[in-house]
Formats: sequence, C-alpha cells, structure tokens
Amino acid sequence: MVVAVWVPLIACGGATEEAPSGEPAATPSSAETPSPTPVPEAVTFRASDGVRVAGRLFGDGPVGVVLGHSIDGDQTEWWNVAEVVVDAGHASLAIDFRGYCPGDEAGCSEDGSTGDAWRDLLAGAKFLRGRGVRDIVLIGASMGGTAAVVAASKARPSLSGVITLSAPTACCGMEVDRSIVDAVGAPMLFIAGRFDGEAPRSARALARWAASSGESLILGTGEHGTDLFGLSTPPIERRTTESILEFLEDVANR
Repeated sequence: MVVAVWVPLIACGGATEEAPSGEPAATPSSAETPSPTPVPEAVTFRASDGVRVAGRLFGDGPVGVVLGHSIDGDQTEWWNVAEVVVDAGHASLAIDFRGYCPGDEAGCSEDGSTGDAWRDLLAGAKFLRGRGVRDIVLIGASMGGTAAVVAASKARPSLSGVITLSAPTACCGMEVDRSIVDAVGAPMLFIAGRFDGEAPRSARALARWAASSGESLILGTGEHGTDLFGLSTPPIERRTTESILEFLEDVANR
C-alpha cells in the first residue's frame, strides 16, 4: 500500500497545490477497484439545435450536476461519482456528448460535432430544471471541462457553478479565453494533476481569468480527467471527490 503524506501549499491567485508523497503512484488492484454502481433511469432530451442527447439520471434534490466526459470516454466514466453525489443528497445527470454512441446501458446520442458539446450540457441543465432542480453545477473532465466553461458562459438563466478536471483552454473545436470565463458569473473550481502535461497550467490560467470567483486545485499526480478518482492513489481519489462534494455543499448552502 502506498501511504501519501499531504502538505497543502497555497499559491497566489486562489490556487491550492497538494504536494506528492515522493513515492511512485500505484495502480489499484482489482480488489480495490470499486464495483459499478446500479444503472439508474435512462433519459433522452434535445439540445437547442435539435440533436438528441442520451444520459442517465441519478437521484434528485435541489442541487444537481450535469457530468460531461472526456474525448476518449462516455457517460459511464462518471457513474461512480454520480452515485457519490446522490448519496450526498444531490441529483446527477451523466450524458453522452453528441457523436458518442457506446450503446446498451451506456446510451447513444445522435451524431454531431464536439465543437457543439457545450450545447449538450446546457440541454442537460434544462432537463434537470424540468425535474425541479434549483441549482445546477456543470462538471466536466478534459474535453467535458472545456465544454462546461463555454456552456456556463452562455447559460440563461445563469448556472450555480462549474468544476473542471484537467480541462484544456482549447479542445475539440472549443476555446476558452478570459472573456468567456468573465461571462460565467458563478463560482468555478479547476482541478488538475501537477504532472499532467499542460493541465496544471491551464487550470491556473482559468482560475486567474476567473479572479475572485475561481480557484485552482493542483494535486500531486499525473492522472488526467476522471482518472483522478478512478485510477489514482486513494489519497488523490479522496481529495478529488471531497473537493467536488464541498463545492456542491457550498452551492446548497448559499
């Protein structure tokens, strides 16, 4: 077992960095890998341009999250976290972006360009509002994180927050700059691994552009996107999940 020692380092610009243990990251054994969560309600809805989006709805509550996957993934990469969010009393909607059709229980959205993936997150937010959700947070991994920031900048009414995991400032036909971040108007948390290529630099840039409404959390790992809680060491997984739940709790208490 790898034992990690956490030493929080506070950087300027609302950034928090977590020091690595100095030991190599370990891949969990099959005994440590969480079993898949029960598959909840399959749903479909239309984006603003008419594209049909597939997803799975977990639970209910006054606060809800729309979960956007990475370019190499699909909605299933979020299912375990969605269940944790539901256990905390919130609703979760994991979606397949347009052009993604894993099939069977993982759903099938209609064809479309990843450059319009942000539309799918906004459609998910509208769907949750129709189910009585009051406050909506977009959470995206990698490509899904870029889409989440773009979507939040265009949301009317405004959303209640954005969380990204390893989001690039430009990806897949979408680009985020200072003006887009300024237009979000909601709290934002940008999480990345320190050794994950350009991800930590992007997280710091996004937080800097967000000024007082944004914060970056840089963790001592090289894992990317949902691997921060799926393949990383237990302390990294725990810190990532706790940060998401703390953010949602703040939204619920506002």
